[in-house]
Amino acid sequence: MEQQQICGERASARVGALLEEIQQRLCDDVEGARRLIDQAIQVLQAPAVAGPTRTGGLAPWQARRVARYIDENLERALTVAELAAVGGVRPGYFGKAFKSSFGVSPHAMVLQRRVARAKILIAEGDDPLKDIALACGFSDQSHLTNRFHRLAGMTPAAWRRLHAAPVFHVRDDDRGGCVQLDRRARA
Repeated sequence: MEQQQICGERASARVGALLEEIQQRLCDDVEGARRLIDQAIQVLQAPAVAGPTRTGGLAPWQARRVARYIDENLERALTVAELAAVGGVRPGYFGKAFKSSFGVSPHAMVLQRRVARAKILIAEGDDPLKDIALACGFSDQSHLTNRFHRLAGMTPAAWRRLHAAPVFHVRDDDRGGCVQLDRRARA
């Protein structure tokens, strides 16, 4: 039963990653996006394969606690020893157990979560990128841009342009007719 849940979580993570890539390619590479959609459908339709039971990872409650702690403390430096203490395990064991549970190292997950938070802050507001970088735990805007580009495949500025809400300007008809909305790209 637990193995099926783990397979389901991995499938969900894979589909989530595919959907994000589809969203990025949709405008420029429609055929590539269609291939990715087919892959996502295959992942969703694949039967859960019962394999050997996972050993050596964090208990589900430990994994949830550590993941929540990471999300709540992204704006500051996080150490392996600190995360191990949150999970209630020795630091020497923590890195391997974490990777077994999440599929990535603790450092890689922290960077992924920081970039995910940056994506939200960039899309939701007009704050300067340097402020967003600091709010997400990056040392400066350059560090954010470097990691963001590696993980998202585009710069934060390109992400902002892609996800910016359209700005509409109202033009009134002089003859008392209907109002026309003009869609203009955000600068």
